[in-house]
Parts: sequence; structure tokens; C-alpha cells
Amino acid sequence: MRHSLIIKIWQASTILIAFGTGYWQWLQQKPLVALIATPLSVLLAGLPLPLIASKPLVMYRIGCRAEELGIKVHKKSILSELAYASTLVLAHSRLITNDETFITELRPEGISQGSLLSMAASVEASSSHPIGKLIHQTAAERHLRLQPAVNFNEYPGQGAEAIISRIPVRVGTAAWLKEEGADISADFLTRADQLSLKGMIPVFVSSGKYSRGLIAVQREISFDTIAALHRLQKLGLKLMLMTGGNKRIATYIKKQTNIDEIRFEIFPEQKVRELHLMRTRKEVIALLGDSKLDSKLMEAADVRIDWLPPPAGKQAYIAADEAENENPAPNQQPDPDFPEDPPQEDSASRPHEKDAVLPHISLPYGNFLALARLRHRAAVGMQITAQQRKIAIFFCLLLMIPATNLLAPFDVPFLDPILALLGNLLLTVFILLLSFRA
Repeated sequence: MRHSLIIKIWQASTILIAFGTGYWQWLQQKPLVALIATPLSVLLAGLPLPLIASKPLVMYRIGCRAEELGIKVHKKSILSELAYASTLVLAHSRLITNDETFITELRPEGISQGSLLSMAASVEASSSHPIGKLIHQTAAERHLRLQPAVNFNEYPGQGAEAIISRIPVRVGTAAWLKEEGADISADFLTRADQLSLKGMIPVFVSSGKYSRGLIAVQREISFDTIAALHRLQKLGLKLMLMTGGNKRIATYIKKQTNIDEIRFEIFPEQKVRELHLMRTRKEVIALLGDSKLDSKLMEAADVRIDWLPPPAGKQAYIAADEAENENPAPNQQPDPDFPEDPPQEDSASRPHEKDAVLPHISLPYGNFLALARLRHRAAVGMQITAQQRKIAIFFCLLLMIPATNLLAPFDVPFLDPILALLGNLLLTVFILLLSFRA
């Protein structure tokens, strides 16, 4: 039962007891002083101050301890929601891979590996997509000569294209390239399926109607991340990943991490609907995502968790998962061969910081272990709070018994209002001292 509800029930019960004792005194034809003093004493003895004090200091201390781990808790009271959370929803697969992205294979067709990478990098020179940035950066590190490209365009969920030497060059999904008239051999399509089963992302390159090969991109999942996810599961959290990625890559992630549930090829509005559906089942949802890009999704969650900015060295690999934050084009279905992170649009269509939802908790970048520790501390804090509530209720009842003056026939002295108030205040101080155990 929620803390606020317990306090409300206690207040209502105290008022009823005070009214009942006053009515009993009236039936006994007690003097006016007794008619006033008895209900007042009951009300003062039953003040909910000890109950109110049983939680805030505990949550505050846990929040302070969390900040020692690099966790920013913007709203201390949300820690109780985190302790009660039943499901942790991950808004993007890159939260698991921590953007550790690299090229694992270059398979050209009719050209050299260097020419394949140079051609793709020439198209992706203006790309804001993380994989496009990776291709361009890899070519730059190898000191490859890039060709001037014009009329650059990006297509969410499909790829990018540009004109090089008056020939359209495309980098993206096999289905998209085939729709544009590129001829991709069965061997390359088979290889793409094999790469997807291993969790890699096959990116095809074409020049005009000719396929020029594919580039395989791997997103690494660290052992620390896998161990931290398992620890979260042991702490009672069901883990769910919502991704725009294809089934093969989602299956690979599930196999590597043993996540409880994965929803693949799912777009932002579908994610929001899914969260609302889960909440109708009385589930307490904690969402880990990007407070700026997942504003609507975070609004639908009970606990909003955001990553802190990554180290400067990783900035080159970070880009917004716009396809998961924008509606797909009409009659356009997500392609199962393309990565879940589509290209960003121009700055005019990007979410602005003023539209961002304020997160409840900000975690160190890529640190699931910090989240596991915070969940554990929050659960311990709620155990301490529950213990202190029981202590507060027990001693308040002990104060209220003599305050009712119903035991006067048994020579139990009446607890006057001043002593009742003093006893309640001392109990409140005692509860606050117990809170330092957190």
C-alpha cells in the first residue's frame, strides 16, 4: 500500500476515534472540559507526524548515497516508485550496446575494399546517422580519398544517397537498393542474413544499377553490461527492450543478454501505446531512454531514467534514434535488414531542449551496474520505511489508548492534550533518528 494512502487512512481513523470518544463522553454526561479535552487528546496523540517522517529522510539519504556513485536523483520521492517498479523498459538497443560500434567486414563486388569504403564514406560525409558517421570516420582513419558528392539525401529506415560523378550512389538496405533498381546477388543476400544472425548490421552499397558490396557493422555488448542486466533481473525487475531493429538482431541481443522480452520493428507511437497498455495492467514502469528524444515515451512511464552525457571520446558515435522518434513514412514498413537507428532530419525537425521531459533520474553513461545498485538501495529504503511505519503506528496507538479515557475504570490515568502532543513529537524525533540507518 502506498505511503500517502496509509497516512490518509490513519488520519481518517484518528478522526473517527476522536469523534467516537467525544460522543461516548457526551453519553456519559461528562463535563464540558472532558468533552473537549478527550477528543483533542486523541487527535494530538494520533497526529500523523511520525508516519510522515518515516519516509522523506530515508529517500533523501539514499539519493545522497546515489550521487556518490555518479547518479543524479532529481526527485528523491521517485525512489519509492523505483523500488516498486516491476518492469524496466529500454527505449533503444544502443542503450545496451553503449554505442561500441565498429566495422567488422568489407565485402566488395567488382571493386577493392578501399574503393568500397571510400564510395560509401563519400555518400555518408554529411550523414548524421551513427553508422554513417562510423563509415566516414573509418575511411578518414585509413586516409582514403573521398569523392565529391552532391544532392545528398537520407531516408529514414532505408539509407542515404548522393550523386558522385553523375551516378547515384546509395548506401542502405538491400530492399531499398533493389527497389531503386540495383542488382544484388543471392550470395550477398545470404551473407547479409548470416551477419544479421550474429548481431551484425549489413549495409549495402550500390552505384547506379550495380551492387558494389556490403559493409558489416557490429555493435558490441560488454560483459559488464550483461552482468548488470542479470543483476537487475535478480532484483525483481522484468527487462523489456523496445527497438526499431529487425527480428534477427533482436534475437541476437536476447540470446546474448537473456532479456525477458524484446519488441522489434516498433516505432515511437507504438511504444507509447504499449506502455499505456502495460500501465492498465497495474504495472509500475521504469523507462530508460533519452529525455530529449523520448519525451512522449517518458511521459507514459512512472519512473523516467536518462543517461548522463557520454565521455567526449564517444561523442562521434552518438546520434539520435530518429526513426524510433519519428513516424514512418506513409505505406513504409521498417526493413528487417537495416539498423534500427535511422538518419536524423534537419535541425528544424529535431526535438528541442525546451520540449524535453525532465527525467527523475540520470545515470552515468552506459552504467547499468549503477542502476542495479540504485534499485537495491531503493528497495532497502522502502523496507526501512515500512519498519518505521509499523513502529510509528504501534506507539501512536499506545498513546491513543490512555488519551481516549476509556480505561479510567481500570485506574489508567488520562493522557491530557499537552502530554499527548509531547509524546507524538518525541516519537517523530525517534523515527527521524531511525532514518539515519538508510
